[in-house]
Amino acid sequence: MTNTTWTGVVAITDDRYAMLARLAGPWLVEPQPEPIPIGKDSGYKDSGYEDKAIYIAVNRNGNACYCGKTAPTRALNRGAAATRLSQHINGSKSKRDEWAEYWVIPLCDVTPDHVVSALEKTMAARLGIPLVHRTRMPRQRT
Repeated sequence: MTNTTWTGVVAITDDRYAMLARLAGPWLVEPQPEPIPIGKDSGYKDSGYEDKAIYIAVNRNGNACYCGKTAPTRALNRGAAATRLSQHINGSKSKRDEWAEYWVIPLCDVTPDHVVSALEKTMAARLGIPLVHRTRMPRQRT
């Protein structure tokens, strides 16, 4: 079996984060224009913890390598982005080894799910990141 390598294409800069945050328009709660170490919470100072968000994982080389969305189904005592990233890291050695930080774009709790999904797709496209990463199994010879 081969492992996924999280190479990424572009670094998240202050300007790039601002562009992505602007895409959220009226659904953006409060920009959080700084990277957060994987394993740390994404709660932001004035508004508490986000329930809905788009997050961008950055590899150890500083490149954006994964874009995802939160889809909380219950109350959380931490940010939904941190919770979702924890699930990613616990389920994949390659993510645990290669992902270093993440950026979060917190969205209003009332943001419709279809808007969150559209924002995820748009932001991933702007970053050149595929929405689905698959590890391929080698073909079996018969």
